Amino acid sequence: MVLAVAAGLVLLPSLETAAAAAGPATAPATTAAAPVGQAASAAPGETSAKLAGGTIPGQPDLSGAFVPSGPTRLLDTRDGTGTGGDVRPVGQNPLLLDISQVSGNSSVRPTAVVLNVTVTNPTGDSYLAVYPVNGVRPTTSNLNFSPGQTVANQVTVQVGSNGQVSFFNHVGTTDVIADLAGYFTLDKAASTFVANGPTRLLDTRDGIGTGGVRAQVGENASIGLQIAGVAGVPARNVTAVVLNVTVTEPTAESFVTVYPSGSGVPSASNLNFSAGQTVPNLVTVPVGADGKVAFYNHVGSTDVVADLAGYYVSGEPRTGGVFRNRGRPTRLLDTREGIGTGGVRAQVGENASIGLQVAGVSEIPARSVTAVVLNVTVTAPTAESFLTVYPSGSGVPSASSLNFSAGQTVPNLVTVPVGPDGKVAFYNHAGSTDVVADIFGYFSVGDQLGLSALSFSSPTVDASTGTAAVTLTWTVTDSNPESRYNGGTIVIRQQGDAPDTYVGQSRVVSFTQENNVYGGAAFVSGNVASATYSYRFAVPRYAGAATAKWAVSLVMIYDESQQRQVLAGSALGGFGNILTATSQVSTVTALKPSLLLNLNGSMPYVYYAADSSSVAYSIGIQEQQSGFWNGTLQLSGPGGATLSGSFELSASDGLLNYPCQGDARQPSCTAIVQFPSTAPAGVWSVSTVTLTNNAGQSRSFTNLNMLPVTFTLNGTLRADGFTTTPTELITWVDRAPFKLSMNVTGAQNGVRSIETRWNGMCTQGSTYPVGEPDGRLSVSVVLGHSMGSSWSACVLTGVAITDGAGNLALYGSNFRAPDPGVSVRSIPDTTPPTAISAALTVTSVPCTTNFISVGLRVRVSDPTNAVQTIRAFVYDGTGKSVHVGTGAMDVFPEGEAVYFISFPNGPLAVGAYTVGFSISDAGGLTTFYGTPGGQPVPGGPLTLEITAG
Repeated sequence: MVLAVAAGLVLLPSLETAAAAAGPATAPATTAAAPVGQAASAAPGETSAKLAGGTIPGQPDLSGAFVPSGPTRLLDTRDGTGTGGDVRPVGQNPLLLDISQVSGNSSVRPTAVVLNVTVTNPTGDSYLAVYPVNGVRPTTSNLNFSPGQTVANQVTVQVGSNGQVSFFNHVGTTDVIADLAGYFTLDKAASTFVANGPTRLLDTRDGIGTGGVRAQVGENASIGLQIAGVAGVPARNVTAVVLNVTVTEPTAESFVTVYPSGSGVPSASNLNFSAGQTVPNLVTVPVGADGKVAFYNHVGSTDVVADLAGYYVSGEPRTGGVFRNRGRPTRLLDTREGIGTGGVRAQVGENASIGLQVAGVSEIPARSVTAVVLNVTVTAPTAESFLTVYPSGSGVPSASSLNFSAGQTVPNLVTVPVGPDGKVAFYNHAGSTDVVADIFGYFSVGDQLGLSALSFSSPTVDASTGTAAVTLTWTVTDSNPESRYNGGTIVIRQQGDAPDTYVGQSRVVSFTQENNVYGGAAFVSGNVASATYSYRFAVPRYAGAATAKWAVSLVMIYDESQQRQVLAGSALGGFGNILTATSQVSTVTALKPSLLLNLNGSMPYVYYAADSSSVAYSIGIQEQQSGFWNGTLQLSGPGGATLSGSFELSASDGLLNYPCQGDARQPSCTAIVQFPSTAPAGVWSVSTVTLTNNAGQSRSFTNLNMLPVTFTLNGTLRADGFTTTPTELITWVDRAPFKLSMNVTGAQNGVRSIETRWNGMCTQGSTYPVGEPDGRLSVSVVLGHSMGSSWSACVLTGVAITDGAGNLALYGSNFRAPDPGVSVRSIPDTTPPTAISAALTVTSVPCTTNFISVGLRVRVSDPTNAVQTIRAFVYDGTGKSVHVGTGAMDVFPEGEAVYFISFPNGPLAVGAYTVGFSISDAGGLTTFYGTPGGQPVPGGPLTLEITAG
């Protein structure tokens, strides 16, 4: 299979439409890949994706507007693009790709990215999942494939808090390629999405979109397609278009690249195919200056079909919708399980459609949703066919979204308008097929919302002698007659020297109709149709220059129907959103920070455990003038390799957000450094910390060489066969020792130490291992004393093995490493103590004796616990209890004790008495002898005679 050659961009890790609906689907059958949506387990302890750096606090789903970019190659595992030069396929260790700098402007941070992802050279039936780093790995897939296939699919994925996304391959290995189509952001004016379609714009077989010319796209040739001014697309301000592109009847294996007309053919591809295949893929592509996009075919010739799904428009925020991501994909439809079908488990039949409710389902707004982004998969089809996804309530269009053969499993990303009833529909042309749909996000309009006024009370202020305050006032409008309230967020930032650049901490301010937000905005006047708010902005004294410009960089408005309107950057230029301040130039930068490695009681070791391989550092900062803004912490490791983690101080309504706490002048921040699978094993230490203040001034502290951690993939040194001897111990009397043993392989210069961590009452003695006769290694551990009615137990949660060459192997949940599967416990105390024999030291006492004391001699046995309590009961001839006494003993596992029965209240009356007793162990188990309902006394009843003389 021929693929486009990789582009030169390197980012270091860490930092079908068919032929016309009536036409045949000609793709050959292929083996079904991994089961659709097969679960990929989340790393232990992980819950949900953290916010990307550019999101609004409390609204992580709001990704904002779209910036077309590319197509540009970001990742190619075949030549090291995007992997720091590491050339190897992706196995079961997720590959981390840093996309934080795709905007080329550190002030403009992507909240989500649109990628064309291709797998090639796979070795197994598998699937690929793309998701944010620090997020839970989804139980759905983006691409399904079989050995040897080359498969592409568009992916829209939220960006992790560290600017990274993960690529997880379920089985075997595969090369992965990712080409950027654009990104969503809240940090600059961008384009909103208008759903439109599906409508056929291009079909080279019928001359549609080619001026009537019916001809395939030839080898190393391109054709153009007019987008602007066609099929309802505006003639102006269209920045990008979303097309479902299909190649059909290709004469050779090749690839097709869709790119903006007027630019050179990029080193990227959108569809890869073999001779005779019919292959679809969703494509998002910038529109050229001439209003066109181009289609390039590499080898042979092929027919190309393109169906419009929608377009992006700039400068008209009320026209289109902003993107709201789902964080984790959610399954809305699965005909195999009756999901989304009212419980009906049935395939979609021939020439039939089914509807799917999307609005108001699974936290999707009931109103204001214009389009949804679905990953649609057909599986177990009975015939070659095509599937069309379209807005409910409209006729089936002459377009299709997936093409497939009998038995195939084929996924494709689909962006589809939502019908007036809140549904989308799925049409199957021939045979029958199961359909699965997972939602990745949706577009929400704000066409009834507006900003009618925004200005500072004064365009200038002198803050050079101390903090000054200026009032910002704004008015929002809402023409929705059903709305009862509105609100939103504004962001104030210090402008940088270039457009869309900013310096220092963001001031994030919330506002809500008819309410004053503590630390945020005050409600001034008005109603839901037109409401005015104000915020008293405390202008900082210090800046990087004598004049500082402050700007309202973002206004986000929402209402009850969950409409969203986002105005950012230059979209606010028509308002009085700029404040010019005279400032005092900052002359002080941060002092050397204090550093602490956050181990949470564990050892300074890191195991590569896929999504969860990271280490956290606490950083104490002092910056006494302008205050701290952001920073990076760098680790240096073997061979000069480096990794880094960033941290930034941000506040919402005056309260600091994670990862910093405290205040801007003395915050404590957390830096998380992620270890990718490409990181070399060995010792890593903090080498450099760089701190930047709110004046934009940076200071680096280098050559620190502190807080070392050891990173391992268990590549050289390994262990297995973990066992304890014995596995159950008697600990009711005292602590009990046992051995933990294991097989160790790959050790160089012997094994230096074996350290363990346990959940429970276990403590290790020496870490130096002892060789056993069978060649295994062992260390001694002690299980704690069982107390009361609870027995002691331990689970092995951590094993760290170090050899003489410094190689490290880790096991157990403490390190999110493979579980050794070892536990130990006390033998349960389930058997009550037993009296073997019992006798009285005297059997006859005269009543004239002033003080009667009779010894009760009992021989007891308890196999697991110590007998600690004896009680004696004296009964008269009528069976009435006349005396009860309690004494202590300590016998284990067998022994004799004597308890003296005393009668301190004077002599008993003349007559015959019987004596019963009970014995109890330390666990509270008790046996009665010679008492009512008790067992017989071994050897016969105990009789005491009180005589007259």
